[in-house]
Amino acid sequence: MSRCWAQLILNTMFLDEKLIEICKNTDVDTPEKIQELNRVICRECELYYKSKINLQMGRLEVKAILDRTFNLYDSFVKMALKSNDYKLQILGEMFQKYTFKSQLLENKEMARIYALL
Repeated sequence: MSRCWAQLILNTMFLDEKLIEICKNTDVDTPEKIQELNRVICRECELYYKSKINLQMGRLEVKAILDRTFNLYDSFVKMALKSNDYKLQILGEMFQKYTFKSQLLENKEMARIYALL
């Protein structure tokens, strides 16, 4: 499958399915590559919620989008843990400990904003 078709398919998936596909197609044989995969996963989650938010939304709508993103990340982790693919199971355990929500809210400004929602 060409890279263009692969990208088109990724763009039509739900976030949790997209994160699974990214993990399946990423070589993670060094700690640096695992860290890079984590950055890619977090970037995908950020792109997801940022693409859904606009300036006309109220606080509750924004919070609902963020919570949906966190839930889709959790769904991704559950899918990875239940997978028959040993690599996905290991990544699922790692991403279960270092969730997108916990990483996002490590930023004090983001944590403050989220608390106000």
